[in-house]
Amino acid sequence: GTIVRRHRIPLPPPHEDQFYTIDHFNINTEVIFYARRYKIVDCDQFTKNFLRKMGVRLNTPASRPDDPYTKERQKVLDSMNPLRPYERIDTLKQFLEHDGQVLRFFCVWDDPESMFHDPRELVLHYYLSDDTIDIKEILPVNSGRDAVPLFLRRDKLPKYAPTGLYQPGTITSRTVLNVFGNLVGNKGRYILDNRKTGAVHQEFYRDSDLKIGAVINVWGRKIMLCDCDQFTKEYYRTKYGI
Repeated sequence: GTIVRRHRIPLPPPHEDQFYTIDHFNINTEVIFYARRYKIVDCDQFTKNFLRKMGVRLNTPASRPDDPYTKERQKVLDSMNPLRPYERIDTLKQFLEHDGQVLRFFCVWDDPESMFHDPRELVLHYYLSDDTIDIKEILPVNSGRDAVPLFLRRDKLPKYAPTGLYQPGTITSRTVLNVFGNLVGNKGRYILDNRKTGAVHQEFYRDSDLKIGAVINVWGRKIMLCDCDQFTKEYYRTKYGI
């Protein structure tokens, strides 16, 4: 949290009747705030330019002291060997950068099996945090249709492969090799197949596949994207120049 709130800080005794100004700050110097001593090791580029314009000669940046706990913890982590096939899949960065950011498209599905061939209005949400999609149907008043919670629940939407969709369990995130097997008097040893020679790759719809006028295949249903909200327009204008 905030250690010292924003206010004028007095100088340490015997000059407690005066306050800190910009002239008291420089790189690789120490300041005392209420009997606590702080060392300024470095500053950002804007502060450096500001101090140089004020005529301050900046000192060389100082090095930060190492945290004893962090060093000891890193030694323990480096000495640990995983007891199971391990492969780091980092999805936290994408989640932290795009948490709460959702692309919204307004769609139309022309159901060929309906009696009157009336178009069905849908709203597609694409979650940038994990590349998942859900679709909700907009039902007019007194439409006579049963209201369902979601037209498509939130999940990754696969594309249709030339040979069709893969069965559940066919696609795995990692491939394990049996090296020694369960020999008599010997424990089994397993490692990961880093080359992933037997892996099955399934393509899923990404944000680059969604645009106004595109037609996507949602488990056999042809859905056309007709419009999107203002945030989605700004996102595609910034990232893809569309």
